[in-house]
Amino acid sequence: MSLTGPAVVLLALLAAVAALAGTVALWPRFAARGATKVASRTGLLLLSDVTVLLVVAVLLNDQFGFFADWTDLAGALGAGAAATTATGGAAPSVAFGRGPVTTAAPARALPPLPPGQGPGGRVLTYTVTGARSGLTGEVLVDLPPSYRDPGATGRAYPVLETFSGYPGSAAQWIGTMHLPAALDAATAAGRLGQTLVVSPVLEIPPGEDTECVDGGPGHALETWVSQDVPAWVQQHFRVVPDRRAWATIGLSAGGWCSAMTTMLHPQRFGAAVVMGGYFRPEFTGPPPFPPTGPQARRYDLVALAGRAAPPVALWLETSHADRLSYASSTALLRAARPPMSVRSVVLKHAGHRIGVWRTLLPQALGWLGSTVPGFAPAGSAAVTG
Repeated sequence: MSLTGPAVVLLALLAAVAALAGTVALWPRFAARGATKVASRTGLLLLSDVTVLLVVAVLLNDQFGFFADWTDLAGALGAGAAATTATGGAAPSVAFGRGPVTTAAPARALPPLPPGQGPGGRVLTYTVTGARSGLTGEVLVDLPPSYRDPGATGRAYPVLETFSGYPGSAAQWIGTMHLPAALDAATAAGRLGQTLVVSPVLEIPPGEDTECVDGGPGHALETWVSQDVPAWVQQHFRVVPDRRAWATIGLSAGGWCSAMTTMLHPQRFGAAVVMGGYFRPEFTGPPPFPPTGPQARRYDLVALAGRAAPPVALWLETSHADRLSYASSTALLRAARPPMSVRSVVLKHAGHRIGVWRTLLPQALGWLGSTVPGFAPAGSAAVTG
């Protein structure tokens, strides 16, 4: 029996009904006082509660695909043996071109840093108003470990812009995904250069599934993440201006945002890490534009990859069992043409959930450091072939 589908939902519902009926039928038998009777009544109530929770869990899993099958549920992810890799388009060197990445810090004076949170005060919280979009939202920044060092005042850093899933928050990558710790580990292992992380809120207004698109007045999310936030970062931090030192990373709906932002704005971003993402918007409510209109065609990244592929590199993860991401991810891989470069990791038994993506984060960051020139470890050159 499949872990998803009507059969397992029906079985869970029958179990819940049977538990409730059994509780009603047996309750009079255990109505007397005494420790044994009280324990029996407690057990009946707990059994009913557990089966109700089981129904809720099965329904949620059936809708969102957190666990793909019984193997996945048992924890036998097999992220190494059960994964296949494939490439599409060009080699990364074609996407990035040649020449050194500029590393000099900007000469202009930057605003002083506010107090931060966490070890070393690395995590900063800002409220930013976009000059182009007119949107106002929270932006979190995780500073590289050496950013505040007196000896690093002339050093500029690459930028990784994160995109949360839906529903989510600006803190998802810094908190739930433990991205700062993963970056520190990759840096310590000599696989990645120190990186500044910027995490903007995507739900403006709160709770809205924006899909990061420009959808009319007050809904200019693409402009917010692709123009306003990067411009604000350059005005406030010592960062490398070169597109080969700017990348995005996202999961689920944020994976779509990551791919879209990079592919539609290659003059700013050179690479994207897409985990469980997709390559056409998937609105949970009515779309803000006609499904066959020019805006819908603009946001069809599969068509873009085959028609006018941008000079960017993508690392993507999907699974045969991931109903949300698999179809469009494999379609993008087939469609990709030079100068675009795509590397995919396709799992066999993996659901659509944080645990899968967190496991693969070191691999994705290793790809970033070895492939994208601006993220290469200090003292080494990125492998661009």
